[in-house]
Amino acid sequence: MKRQIILVLGFSILFTLSCFFPSVIGFSLECEGIYSNKSDSQPIGAVVIVDDEGDGDFVRIQDALNYSNPGDTIEVYSGTYYEHGVNMVKESITLQGIPYELGSGHDTGKPFIDGQGIEETILIKAGNIVIDSFRIENKGPSSNGILALYKESYNCVISNNDLFDSSAALIWCAGSNTKIFNNNISHNFIRQGIVLYEPGHHNTIISNVISDVVTGILCWNSNHNSITGNKISKCSRFGLDIAGGQYNTVKGNTFEDNTVGVHIYYGVGSWIKNNNLINNQIHAQFEYGIPPFWVLLNRWNGNYWGEPRSSPYPIWGTYFIFPWVQFDWFPAKEPNEIEV
Repeated sequence: MKRQIILVLGFSILFTLSCFFPSVIGFSLECEGIYSNKSDSQPIGAVVIVDDEGDGDFVRIQDALNYSNPGDTIEVYSGTYYEHGVNMVKESITLQGIPYELGSGHDTGKPFIDGQGIEETILIKAGNIVIDSFRIENKGPSSNGILALYKESYNCVISNNDLFDSSAALIWCAGSNTKIFNNNISHNFIRQGIVLYEPGHHNTIISNVISDVVTGILCWNSNHNSITGNKISKCSRFGLDIAGGQYNTVKGNTFEDNTVGVHIYYGVGSWIKNNNLINNQIHAQFEYGIPPFWVLLNRWNGNYWGEPRSSPYPIWGTYFIFPWVQFDWFPAKEPNEIEV
């Protein structure tokens, strides 16, 4: 009798649990679906598509940025986009140019952003931003540069872009730990190609081609930057100007056909090594005042000064109003091998 009672109670419990658990399991799955599958929620890491002919999710880049979430990739397909003041304020967004048409159009090549000569074309105010493979111009009297990375930016990547024509610096960077590489930057007859500006530090400028600007790269009170493997030519003032920046490394660059190849103005602790300086009106010069020992903290080593040399190369400058000289004690006898 006791065994029958136990069996009845056991079956009753099992029956109750079988009714209860499906509802609990169903509730759990339903709750999970709220966070992962709702159509009006863009999941992190999604791809958002922009096409100027309407074959994607959006026809404007700014609209895609407004819709996107941190971690998303915005693919912009070949075509022309008339936009300026494009704000990037969300973290970890990748803006990726796609060099072919989406759908049945006939566009080819990197997507072209025309800033129409109005303010900055793209403003970056967040970290971990990537802008890759675009052609961007901002030609006009009221333009204010192409890419502006504000002090809020960090760990950004600007790569494989063609940047032309603006009335201010084509890339202006006050952010830190930014990598600017493999860009073609040219045609600014008023300002600079790239400006590294305080409080931004620890940036990497590598393998860019910069030409036909006033100053190729300006380090303006920006410290601990690495400038490597760039080709800088036809600058009407300076190929590189280190203005107050400290402990910058300038290695393996080519400075060619500039008014002045490398200029240092109160820059401290710069290491200029293994560069090629060719056909500049003045290969290098410096200007210093107080404190006087700063002039001794820059190092020149292994640079090629336009012709083979077996003796130290003198770099002339001024200390206050007095002539001063530094030396590259071991100049290169032939051009350094540089890959751009």
